[in-house]
Amino acid sequence: MARSPFLQSVAGTCSLVLVAGFLFATQPTAAQAAPLQGAGGDTAIQGQVSGGPSAGSAGEMTTRYQPTAEPDTDRLVVKFKDGVDGQEQAQILNEVADTTAAVDTAEVSHETVEQAQVVDLQQMIDPVEQAQVVDLLEAQPDVEYAEPDLIITTGQAATPRNPPNDPYFASHQWNMRAIDAPGAWRYATGEGIIIGIADTGQTWHPELAAKTLPGYDFVSADQSRDGNGWDPNPNDEGDWGPQVPRSMWHGTHVAGIAAAATDNGAGVAGVAPNARIQHSRIMGVNGRAYTSDQAAGIAWSAGVPVPGAPANPTPAHVVNYSEGFYSATCPRVLQDAINAAHARNVPVVAAAGNFGANAVGTSPANCLGAIVVGATANGNVMTAYSNWGPMLDVLAPGGAVGSDVWSTVNTGAYTQVGPGYGPLNGTSMAAPHVSGIIAMMKERNPNITVEQIRTILKNTGSNVNGYRLVNAPRAVAAVADTRGFPLIGAIGAYYYAHGAAGTFGAPTSAEFRLRDGGVGQTFAKNYTIYWTPRTGAYPVYFSGGIGARYRAGGYENGYGYPVFAETAIAGGAMQKFALADGRRFAFYWTPEHHRTHVVWEAGGIGGRFTREGGTGTYGFPSEDESAYAYGARQTFRLSGKETRFYWSPTTGTRTMNGKGAIFSRWVGLGHATTLGFPLTDEQGIPGGAQQVFRAQNGWETRLVWSPATGTRKVVANGALYWYWVNNGYTSTLGFPTTDETVQADGSVTLKFSSGAELRWTEDGGVQRIR
Repeated sequence: MARSPFLQSVAGTCSLVLVAGFLFATQPTAAQAAPLQGAGGDTAIQGQVSGGPSAGSAGEMTTRYQPTAEPDTDRLVVKFKDGVDGQEQAQILNEVADTTAAVDTAEVSHETVEQAQVVDLQQMIDPVEQAQVVDLLEAQPDVEYAEPDLIITTGQAATPRNPPNDPYFASHQWNMRAIDAPGAWRYATGEGIIIGIADTGQTWHPELAAKTLPGYDFVSADQSRDGNGWDPNPNDEGDWGPQVPRSMWHGTHVAGIAAAATDNGAGVAGVAPNARIQHSRIMGVNGRAYTSDQAAGIAWSAGVPVPGAPANPTPAHVVNYSEGFYSATCPRVLQDAINAAHARNVPVVAAAGNFGANAVGTSPANCLGAIVVGATANGNVMTAYSNWGPMLDVLAPGGAVGSDVWSTVNTGAYTQVGPGYGPLNGTSMAAPHVSGIIAMMKERNPNITVEQIRTILKNTGSNVNGYRLVNAPRAVAAVADTRGFPLIGAIGAYYYAHGAAGTFGAPTSAEFRLRDGGVGQTFAKNYTIYWTPRTGAYPVYFSGGIGARYRAGGYENGYGYPVFAETAIAGGAMQKFALADGRRFAFYWTPEHHRTHVVWEAGGIGGRFTREGGTGTYGFPSEDESAYAYGARQTFRLSGKETRFYWSPTTGTRTMNGKGAIFSRWVGLGHATTLGFPLTDEQGIPGGAQQVFRAQNGWETRLVWSPATGTRKVVANGALYWYWVNNGYTSTLGFPTTDETVQADGSVTLKFSSGAELRWTEDGGVQRIR
C-alpha cells in the first residue's frame, strides 16, 4: 500500500532580506512573526560587501592590535556624587533629555563598577551627540563624571587571536561577541571534531573548502533540482522556487557560523574555528523534502546505519538541524533518528522555529532529546519571531532585520556563481552557534553525554527573558578536560620549579600560540602560564581579582604579558604586564576596594605615581585612569586620604587632595571645564594653602584657602595677587574673604581677613581703599 509522503519546507527557520542591492532575499512563510521589510533587486555580494571593510585595511589594523569601538552607542555611564538618591538622579537625567535634541529619554538601567550608573538612552547617538550629552551632565553639580558607554569592538592552528583578523569580525559579527566565542578559544577550538550540517547542502567557499569532509545527498528525485535522488554529491543546487524567490544558500551560511576558517585575514570567523564540517543534504527545491529523507540524513550524519546509503566513514560528533515546520507532534521517523543519534552521544541541535509561537507545535523543536535553540537579536534580547516555551533549552544569536547574522554564502541569485558573505536572520542562525560551542566541548571530552552538554549549556548561560543565552567560554571551560598535555620548555620549567600540580593543578591544554610571539598553557587550578622571549614565563591566576581584570581587559591583547608573578604587597597584591611596544601596566588589588585597578606606568599619571613611591606614598588606585575633560584623571586612597592625579597636555601631572576644600571649590566652580587643570600641586603657605589652575585658553586661576576664610578665587598672576604678596602677604593683609569681583564700573575688588580691601582699575592700577 502506497503511503502519502509527508512534505515540509525550510520556511520558518531563517529569514533573508534583499536591501540596497546586498544579498538578502525574502522568504515568505506562514505565520511569520516578524514581517521582513526590504526593497527588491538581485545584486549579490561578490567577495567583500560594497562599502564594507577590505581584508587589507582591517587585517592591517588587527595585525597592529589597535583596539576598536563602534562609534555610536545607546548608553552612557554616569557617576553621581555620594548622597544623590534615585529620584534626584532621574530628575537630572530628565532635565538633560529635555535640554538636548540628541536624546529623548535617559533612564538608569543598572549599576556598574564603583557605584556608577548605566543609563539607557533607548536610541543610538553619534560621537557629536555623545559629547553634547556628556557636557550637559558634567555641568550638573551632582554629577562626578559622565561618559559614553562604548560598544568595544578589540599557533594559528591551535588558538586564533582574540580578536581574530577576519575583517567582518569587528564590523559585522556582533553575534560572535554576544556569546564571547573568542573567549572560548583558549580552552578549545573544535580540533578533531566534526559538525554535521543537515541542510540544503554545500557550495564551494574558501572559508569552508579545506575543512569540508565528503557528505551525502538524501533529497528524493521529485524534490531535488538535480533530479537524481540519493547520491554521494551533497551540492546545493539552489532552493529557489514558488515560495523562495531566490536561493538562500542556507547550508553554506549555517556551516560558516559554526566553523568558518578563522584568523585567516578574510571574511568571517566561525564559532569553532578548527572543527571540520560534513554536509548531509536534506532540503531541496523550495526547501522541501520528505520527513523520512531528513531523518535519514540526520541518522547518517551521526553514524547510524541507513539502508540505501553507504556507511558514513567520518561520523559527526554533533549534528546541526536548522529546520522548523508546523507539526503537533514530532514525526516518529524523525524522533527515531534523533533517539539513535542520542544513543551514540551525538547531540542533534535543532532550531526552535520562527513562528513566534510555542515550540511544542513545531518540529523538530518538539522532538525529545534534541537541543532546541531560540534566537536573540543584537543587544541580547529575544526576538519576536523566535518560538518559545518549555521545549527551548537555550538561546543564541539569530539576528533580526538590521542586525542580521553574517556568514558565508554564494553570490548567485538562483544557481551558484561564486563565494561571498551575506546576512540572514532566524533560529536557523542561532542553532549553529550552539553546535560550534558543543564542538569545542567535545574536543575537551569526546565522551561527554548529550544530557551533560544540555545541563552545562543551561547552567553557564545568562538570563534573557527567562531563558539562558549561551556563553561559549563558560560552557567550554565547564567541561573537564580529558586530554593529556605535555609540559615543555620555559613554561614546563616554571611549572616544576614553583610547585607543579600542587600549585597550578594538572595542565588542561597544550601550549598554544598567541600574539607577539607569546605562548600560553592552562592549568586545572585556573592558572595560565605565559611565556615570551621578552618577558620570560610567569603565571596569571584567573580566580583572583588581578586575573579577572586581565581577562576582562582582553588578556594579552589589552595589556601584554606578565613580567613577574602576582606579588603580595602591604595592603593587597600587585602584578605587572608589558606589551611588545614597551608599555607597562601595573594591576593593583586590595581587599579595601574589593576590586582591581590598573596603572599605566608609561603615562604621566602612572609614571609619577610609580616614581614617588607608588602605594606606599599614595595608596591603591580606586579607579582606572580615565579620560577627563581634555585630559585624564586617576584617584588613589591611603588610610582615609584621597589623592587625585590630573593630567593635561599643557599642565602635566598634578595632584589634588580629593577631600580638601580647594578640590571641593574647584568642582563647585565647574572643575576642568571652567578653571582648567591644576598647574601646581596644592601648596602650603603661611596659615593656609593654595593651588593654581590653567584653562584651555591659558587663563590661570589661584584658589587660596585658610581655616577661617575658606577657599577664595583670585587671578593667579594678576595685579591684586602681586600687591598682596608684596605688601606683607598673609601676615599683614591676611587671607582673601571674597573672590576677585568685577564691579559694575569695570573695577575689580578683593577683600581680606585683616579688613583691608584692594581695588584695581585700568587707569589707576591697584589701590588700597580700606
